[in-house]
Amino acid sequence: MKHIVIILLCLLGMYPYVLNAKDTNAKQYQDSILKIAQAMPNTIVKLTYLRDMAYRHQYAPYNKTFSAALYEEARTQKNITYKNLGAYYLASCYDKLHDPDSLTYWVDKLKAYAPEVGTYDYYLEQKAAISRALASKRQIEKAVYVAKEALEESLKYNSNNGEIASYNSLGCAYGVSSRVDESLKIFLKAYQRFTPQTKTNLRVDILSRISQVYGNSGRDSLRAIYLRQMDEVLQEVIRREPETRKNWSNFEIDCQIKYVLLYMNKGTFHIAQEHLNKVKSLLEDHVDPVFWLNVQLVQLQYYARTKEYDKSIALVDEVTPIVLNHYVSTFATLINYKASTQINKGNIDGAIETKRYLIRTQDSLDNAFSANQLQQMKEIYHINDLLLEKQKIKDTNYKQGFLFLITLMVLVLIFYLYTRYLSRKIVTAEKVTADAAMQAEADNVTKDRLQSEISHDIRTPLNVVVGFAELLTESKELTAEAKAEYGKMIQENAENLLKYVNSILELSRLESGKTQYVQEECEVIALCRKEMSIAEQAGNGHINIRLKTDIESLMISTDKNWFSSLLSSLLVPSENDGDTYNIVIRIKHDEEKNMLFFRVIGTPLAKMRFENKTALIRHEINAHFIHAFGGIYKVQADTSEGPLVSFSIQVNS
Repeated sequence: MKHIVIILLCLLGMYPYVLNAKDTNAKQYQDSILKIAQAMPNTIVKLTYLRDMAYRHQYAPYNKTFSAALYEEARTQKNITYKNLGAYYLASCYDKLHDPDSLTYWVDKLKAYAPEVGTYDYYLEQKAAISRALASKRQIEKAVYVAKEALEESLKYNSNNGEIASYNSLGCAYGVSSRVDESLKIFLKAYQRFTPQTKTNLRVDILSRISQVYGNSGRDSLRAIYLRQMDEVLQEVIRREPETRKNWSNFEIDCQIKYVLLYMNKGTFHIAQEHLNKVKSLLEDHVDPVFWLNVQLVQLQYYARTKEYDKSIALVDEVTPIVLNHYVSTFATLINYKASTQINKGNIDGAIETKRYLIRTQDSLDNAFSANQLQQMKEIYHINDLLLEKQKIKDTNYKQGFLFLITLMVLVLIFYLYTRYLSRKIVTAEKVTADAAMQAEADNVTKDRLQSEISHDIRTPLNVVVGFAELLTESKELTAEAKAEYGKMIQENAENLLKYVNSILELSRLESGKTQYVQEECEVIALCRKEMSIAEQAGNGHINIRLKTDIESLMISTDKNWFSSLLSSLLVPSENDGDTYNIVIRIKHDEEKNMLFFRVIGTPLAKMRFENKTALIRHEINAHFIHAFGGIYKVQADTSEGPLVSFSIQVNS
């Protein structure tokens, strides 16, 4: 027992020296730390040691090894607090790799541990990280859903760090989908939710993203504000925990790159150069390769802005071998940039040779990966999963194509049915037009006949009047009864002649335009009922009129007096007509055509159409009125229902 205590004290004495050891040989350095841990007894001291190692080495290649060692030791000792911490660190490793599947595995573990530990921070932070991993793979809708779900849980469990992480992931998802304004709004909301308990890495990440959005939109004054805050937070944590500086290297590089871009935009290249030198000094082996590449690209931008073409070309030549080995997708862009620089320099021949080199090298890039590298690529980027996803997308595309074809066919069918419907309407309209033309032709024939017969119709009663007047004045042998009878005949023919002449004059004034219609609003059903009542009273029991319609009340725009005159002419027979009439008025409203259709069955005016020239003229007057208001007027003396006058009138002309 005494020997064990001595060994333990020696190991603990070596602890600070191990923490400060130079990790130039990663494998040897890693093994030395694990050996110290293995020599320790399975107590809280061992867990604390592994916790410190995992915390201080949150960068490759040590992060996964030390996090896994902490998690396994916590499982062995059944310590839920350290098991939760180990799972959190392991999830962070896969967060850096943008691996949503592995992240999901550890997030499920953290969710199970959270109720026992009493805090949901670790679980919610890493759940939000799943959203960022999905966004990096362009699964935007899923990323947004996961981020919002994490945010909802964070608010439920009152987790500030979970809330900030969720806003961070949601803003990233919006940013990837080019919803820049929404992204900035979310990041600023996260910034406003900072509290003293908000983790440093979340603060730095949010400040970096706000600065990036403002920089991309050209608002350098705002970018500078958040960039300085980011720098201050980084320097403060490095001063407080210098042994964790390598954990913050990626953020430091990001901060210095933003400074370089800021001062290049301002045109203060000497300050940009200072920050460029700082960022180059931070490029150590543990730095994420993506940041190394970003530094080279920013340096090329600097040389382009300062027109240091030779330095730019030299830098491209220097990094090309590394890019060929690790960043093949960037190779063509890099070489094209070199060619462009040579053109700007005026070295056209050099640019042509560079392009030829690009073409020669491009042909062999398909064989640039060994089988081992290809396998690594499959593991890192989940190529098999991507192929499966590609097949799913392909199947989805087939389904969408099939649905598109069905939709197209349905639209074609609808179009066909609609054209048939239109064709039928056109045929109906043509028929109505033809009927109107025929009616107009018939009206013209009637008018011609009327004009040809006017002289005869005037002459006949005039002759009667003149003839009987001569008899009364010249014959002295006439009895009193004969004189009374002749006088009566003179009076009747004179009255008929007067009515006839008045009708002709009225029609003439209408056709010449001397008489104008006055358009006004009137209630058509009430007007019909009024004229029916007047006609029945004038008929002294010889007229029975019925109105058949579904319309209770309807306002139309017409000449109220002329419309009443039309109805009166159709309903009231002549003075000498002793027949009994059963008249039916049918009214129908066609809303589509905006027309009212009238059918007056049994009207005495239709019966007398060709028997009485005054009635014929009255039809002409009625037709003129109806035509003036966009309707059709038609007279049929012989129908199965009886004498019929049908006409139509617009509801609103």
